[in-house]
Amino acid sequence: MNVSTWRELYDSDLQGLYALIIIPALFLLYRMARGRPTGGVLPAGARFVDVYAIVFAVETILDPLITGSLMRALGASESAAATAALVLFVLLGDFRVYLLLFGLIAIAAGRDWRDGLRPAIGWTLVVPAVAYPLNALLQAQVAGLHAGTIWVVYELLFTAVALILRARVVPARVPAAAPGLRAFLRAVLTYVAAYYGLWALADLLIQGAGLDAGWLLRIVPNQLYYELWVPFVYFTFFSRRYAVTSASTHAARYDSARVALAPRGSPTTPLGLCARKLG
Repeated sequence: MNVSTWRELYDSDLQGLYALIIIPALFLLYRMARGRPTGGVLPAGARFVDVYAIVFAVETILDPLITGSLMRALGASESAAATAALVLFVLLGDFRVYLLLFGLIAIAAGRDWRDGLRPAIGWTLVVPAVAYPLNALLQAQVAGLHAGTIWVVYELLFTAVALILRARVVPARVPAAAPGLRAFLRAVLTYVAAYYGLWALADLLIQGAGLDAGWLLRIVPNQLYYELWVPFVYFTFFSRRYAVTSASTHAARYDSARVALAPRGSPTTPLGLCARKLG
C-alpha cells in the first residue's frame, strides 16, 4: 500500500477497517475458548460484564463494517443512510460507557443491571443535546469555522462529562464498601476521557492548524475506542489488582465486625488477646 500523507493512511482500509476489528475478533475467540469467568471486581456483576463484553465486541466489529465498507460497496457513503448509521454507532459507542457504569452501580446496590438502562439512555443524550445547538451557535457567530467543528465540540464535551462522572458520580453512587469497583469505574472513565481528549486534540490540529500529522494522532484514540475498549474493560474487571482491593477491604471489615461483636474476654477481642498472651 502506497500512501503519501497521514490522511491517506487514515482513510485506508488498513486503518479504517482491519486495524479496528482484529483484536475484538481475537477477543471473541479467546472468550469462546475460556468459557464464562467468575469473580472480578464485583462478583455479582461478573455475568453482566461477560455478556457486555461479548455484545460490544460484536458491535465494535459491525461499526466499521457497516459505516465504512458496506456503505462504500452500496455507493451510499454520502447518503442520508450513511449519516444515520454513523450517528447510530456514535450513540451506541457512548451508550456502552454509561451502561457499564450504571449497570454495575445498580448491581452493587443489590438491584438488577436493567435498572441502569434508564440513566444510561438519558446520559447518552446529554452530549448530543448540548453539542448540536452549541455548534450551530458557534458557526453563526464565528466566520470561517471549519465545517467539522461539531466533532471538536462533541469530543470536548464528552471529555468533560467523563471527568465529571469520575470525580462526582462514582464516589457518590458507588458504596464505600466496594473500593475495587470504585477504582475500576474511575479507571474506565479516565480511559474514556483519554480517547475523547485525544480525538479533540487531533481534530484541533487538523481543523485549526491544517496539520496532516493530526490524522496520525487520530489513529491512537481510534485504537483505544475500537480495538482496545472491550479487552480493557474485561481484563481490568477480572484483574487481581482490583479484586484484591475489594477482597482485602471486605476481610478487614469482617474482622472489625467480628471483634466488635465478640463477647468480653473472647480470644478474638483485644482483652481476650491480652489474656491469651498473659496466660
